[in-house]
Amino acid sequence: MPPNVARLIGPEDCRGSTLAAVSAELPDYPARAWSRGRQGWVVVRFDVRPGGEVDNVRLAHAVPDGPFNRASRRAVAGWRFRPLETGQGLHNCVVLFEFRAGEVNLR
Repeated sequence: MPPNVARLIGPEDCRGSTLAAVSAELPDYPARAWSRGRQGWVVVRFDVRPGGEVDNVRLAHAVPDGPFNRASRRAVAGWRFRPLETGQGLHNCVVLFEFRAGEVNLR
C-alpha cells in the first residue's frame, strides 16, 4: 500500500507559490514490468525553478525498487509549470505514482 503523500512532505517542502502545470504527462508503464505482472509505486522529489522548469529530480522511495524508477524520473523531468508568482523557486516538491494493472495513477 502506498504511503500517504501528505505524510512525506515537511513543513518547508514545496511552499511559497501555487503550481500550475503547463505540461505534466504521466510516466509510461514499463513494458517489461507489465509483461511480468509487476505493480508498485514510486515517490519522486523535485524542485521547480522560478520560470517553471523542473530541476533536481530524485527518487525518494520506490516499492519495488527498480522497475518503475526510470520512467517516473523521466516523466517528472519533462514537466513544466507556469512561471512562479513569487519569482522564487520551490524545493522538495513530492509526487507519488502508482503503477497498477497496466495503468499509472498520480496520488
